Amino acid sequence: MEKAYLDKYDIMNIFDCCADRALAIIRSIKSVSDSLKIKGKVTKADYDAWFNRPLKKDNAKDFPETIALSK
Repeated sequence: MEKAYLDKYDIMNIFDCCADRALAIIRSIKSVSDSLKIKGKVTKADYDAWFNRPLKKDNAKDFPETIALSK
């Protein structure tokens, strides 16, 4: 059965990054949407809301991988 949430290991696999970077991405996702309100986990809906948010110049600089995945 598929999980209803993403944790740091899922984010590490999606973005091919280290744990610190994955946690930074989770914090960024939670700043946009935080349905679960559980430390270190986000729902797939939260991730989608974060991924599809309008990008500003500062977002693109902080998380350039979002640009690469959206193309």
